[in-house]
Amino acid sequence: MKALASDFDGTLYFEDGVREHDQKAILNFQKHHLFGLCTGRPFIGVQHYIKDIIQPDFYIVSSGACILDKDGQVLYEQTLSKDTMQAIYQQYHHQAEVSIQADFRIYTLLKDSKIPIVQTYVETLDDVGSEHIFGLSINAKNEQQAKQWTQDLNETYDDIVAFQNKEYIDIVKKGCSKGAAIQKLKELLHLDYVYGIGDSYNDIPMLESADCSFTFHDSPESVQKKATYVVSSINEAIQMIEGQ
Repeated sequence: MKALASDFDGTLYFEDGVREHDQKAILNFQKHHLFGLCTGRPFIGVQHYIKDIIQPDFYIVSSGACILDKDGQVLYEQTLSKDTMQAIYQQYHHQAEVSIQADFRIYTLLKDSKIPIVQTYVETLDDVGSEHIFGLSINAKNEQQAKQWTQDLNETYDDIVAFQNKEYIDIVKKGCSKGAAIQKLKELLHLDYVYGIGDSYNDIPMLESADCSFTFHDSPESVQKKATYVVSSINEAIQMIEGQ
């Protein structure tokens, strides 16, 4: 069995939504293979945007901290401690918006949150669920600041790993990544071959781990160097896969 794992923002989903030619290509691909998401967003952060458009066969969410089947049932998860979550939040929330992915929700302590995803407002960190803290996201001012903070986080904390996604930073338990999740997915679903496609820095582990990978012509050069092929769309990538 073959599968294609796709990043969400800037790969499958754009400002104008899921592009029609990509949607059609995915639906045809799913007649014989599996298609799923591999994203830094949590499950709730993608459901609303693809409802009635795409029905993934699997979900790798929260930068690999959680894998779900097509029905949203958890197949695998790795969580952060509440102490680590609180320490990182306290360090950065005065400088940037920090959201917390926990219990399949996105929590924010800002009433005027600017992150365009459905979020749950709480007044204190104690109101954040503690059973399943999958990660945190920090919205830096720009890519340069995000790059520096990502480096600082990885040097400061022993139990987490931070990934830069343009001006965002996604933080999950150490050992988690989109790449590690691809390997776990192959084991869980007994897959023979996995393709990956993504557009940004946090997709590099997926591009390296996939048996064959794709990125775009406008992706950063460091990302293009890690991909097997450079394409213009998911549609083009699927055409290449079907032609192999």
